[in-house]
Amino acid sequence: VARWYLAAFNAVSAVGWAYVLFLTASALLNESSYAYLPLRFPWSFMPTATNDLSRYLVSLIAPYVPPTHSASWSVLAPVQTLATLEVAHVLLGLVRSPLPTTVIQVSSRLILVWGIVARFPNTHINPFYTTMLLAWSLTEVIRYSYYVLSLAGAQVPSWLTWLRYTTFYVLYPLGAGSEALVTLSTIPEWKDGRYANWSPEAWAKAAMVLIWIPGLCIMYSHMLQMRNKVLGRGKGQKLGEK
Repeated sequence: VARWYLAAFNAVSAVGWAYVLFLTASALLNESSYAYLPLRFPWSFMPTATNDLSRYLVSLIAPYVPPTHSASWSVLAPVQTLATLEVAHVLLGLVRSPLPTTVIQVSSRLILVWGIVARFPNTHINPFYTTMLLAWSLTEVIRYSYYVLSLAGAQVPSWLTWLRYTTFYVLYPLGAGSEALVTLSTIPEWKDGRYANWSPEAWAKAAMVLIWIPGLCIMYSHMLQMRNKVLGRGKGQKLGEK
C-alpha cells in the first residue's frame, strides 16, 4: 500500500511541476498570464525600500526575462506546499532520504513561496523569480518522474537516470542563487549605516541569504554522493537501474 501511495504522490507532483514549467515557459514566450489565486494576500505589503544592489542585479537581466508570477503562482503555491508531505514520509520511514537534506530543501522553498513571494509583491516582477521557477520545475519534473518509474517497478530509461543525477550541477546553483536574490530584493538598504534601523525580520532575511551558501553545499554534497553511487564506475550497475 505504501509503495503505491508513494507512486501516486510522486505522479501527482510530477504532473504539477510539469504544469508549472509549462505555464512559466508559456509566459516567457508570449508574456500572457492568467491568475486563479490571489496575487496579494491580507498579510502582503510593499516594502518602503529595497536595496541598490538588488535593483542593479535585477536591471541586468530584466530586459531578457519577463515576469511570470501571475502565470505560475496559482499552481506553484499548492504544488510546493504538497511537498511538505516529503518530510512526513521520511519521519514515518516510508522513504530512506536523509532527514536534514529533506528539511532544508522543503523548508527553504516554503519560506520562499509563503514567507517571501506571497508577502512581497515587488518579487512578482523580479526576473530571479522566473529563473528560480525554471530551476525548481526542471529539477522536480525529472526527480518525481524518476521516482514514479522506480516505485512502479518499471525500467527507468538510462537518459532519465543520467538527468536525475547530473542536471543538479547547473540547476542547484541556479535555483539556490535565484532564491537568495529574490530574498535579497526584500531587504532594505544597508549602506550608510541604515542597517541599524532594520527590523528583526530584515536581519533574519539577511541571515537566510548567507545561509543559502552552506545550504547549497550540503545539497550539492548529497547529490554528488548519490551520483557516485548510481553512476560511478566500478559499481556493477547499469544506467537506469537503482
